Amino acid sequence: MQIKIDNASTRPIYQQIIDQIKRDIALGRLKAADKLPTVRQLAAQLVLNPNTISKAYRQLEQDGIIVTRPGAGAYVAELSSNLSKSVRKKLLCEQIELLVVEAVHMQIDARTLGEWFDGTAKKFKFTDSEE
Repeated sequence: MQIKIDNASTRPIYQQIIDQIKRDIALGRLKAADKLPTVRQLAAQLVLNPNTISKAYRQLEQDGIIVTRPGAGAYVAELSSNLSKSVRKKLLCEQIELLVVEAVHMQIDARTLGEWFDGTAKKFKFTDSEE
């Protein structure tokens, strides 16, 4: 697992770690039951305070992305959503709205944004299936 920290980013470091672990899972680089580096290992690799790694791992665990086993470490959880479809829709629509606002400010038209979305979805082998 390779995590790269962008010190020039406005996103907090722990959030960058969360984003990259989620991305690696979505891309299939990390699969269910894969073991993550320990807090100490990742802190040493990234030259960060272990508390930053712990914060990221805690948030990932709260979100159901990873599971921690005392004495055994952190592992990628099985993908499942305990959230109702309406809650998932609300959460994702809030994120989409933020993206559209950015696109408007960058003068990106809806067609181009849609093409970029489709291209990105293909990269993640995103499917058209419904529940």
